[in-house]
Amino acid sequence: MLRPLTRLLLPSLLVTLAIAPAALAQAPAPTESYATLLKQLAAKAGSSQRVTAATLDKADHHVRLTLTNGSRPLVSYPPAKDKFLVDSLIRDGITPVYTKRVVVHHTLRYIAAGVVVVLLLIGAGVWFYTRGRPHDADTPDAAPATP
Repeated sequence: MLRPLTRLLLPSLLVTLAIAPAALAQAPAPTESYATLLKQLAAKAGSSQRVTAATLDKADHHVRLTLTNGSRPLVSYPPAKDKFLVDSLIRDGITPVYTKRVVVHHTLRYIAAGVVVVLLLIGAGVWFYTRGRPHDADTPDAAPATP
């Protein structure tokens, strides 16, 4: 017979698991088309849709814009239009900022290998310390001899 708490635990766990993906889902980044980007570049100086800054990711062919109204849409552009886009940004007085890829150089792999080596050394030290000890009858850990 299950306790009342145990009977309530399984349904509450299932409800929590059912709700979790919806709660953890991120809102998609606002995206715009390439044609909208060209219109925003051609916008007049007082417009709220005017581009004030741009960050280019040449590897993924994306540009993150900052508009005068404070929004930051993401625009995917065709790879063939890369030079045209950069020239358009510079012509409109916007200096493009390029994203930098962080090279890992397998740093985490070396840290994990170091942790494994330290654990192996500790284990080997414990094994060497405990394996050669004879169990003498006069030690306090030994069981008393029964006549």
